[in-house]
Amino acid sequence: MFVKLILILLIPTVWYGVTVFAAPETASKIDSIIWIPGFSDKIRGSKENFDNVITDIPNLNEFKSWALDLKETVIDGVATTKDTIDTVRWWAQKVEETYNQAVDTYDSTKDALDEANRKITEFQWLLNGWASASGSTQIEQ
Repeated sequence: MFVKLILILLIPTVWYGVTVFAAPETASKIDSIIWIPGFSDKIRGSKENFDNVITDIPNLNEFKSWALDLKETVIDGVATTKDTIDTVRWWAQKVEETYNQAVDTYDSTKDALDEANRKITEFQWLLNGWASASGSTQIEQ
């Protein structure tokens, strides 16, 4: 019983499907009779769109062209990235040079101040020695 019910639904559906592509005028008349005009036209249009999508496979030249375009895009991106890295590297070197110059200036200033402090200490020592030799009191620091 179940098989008969399936066959009663399946046979007319398959017959209608074949009619849509084999006899489009008959399928259009059937559409009008069952109150769905244009249904077979939509099925045929969907099949044509599906066929176009499936059969629209690029040929070897189109694929090569796409591959070359992709290659050029990647090369341009790499070149831009390299230029950016080179610019950043240049600025980093300038910052390092400026830092090294600041360290050198600090060191030379520190050395000069240490030397000046040493000279002042020697001078005070000489003045104290002179003052004690002449009998004066020691010079306060």
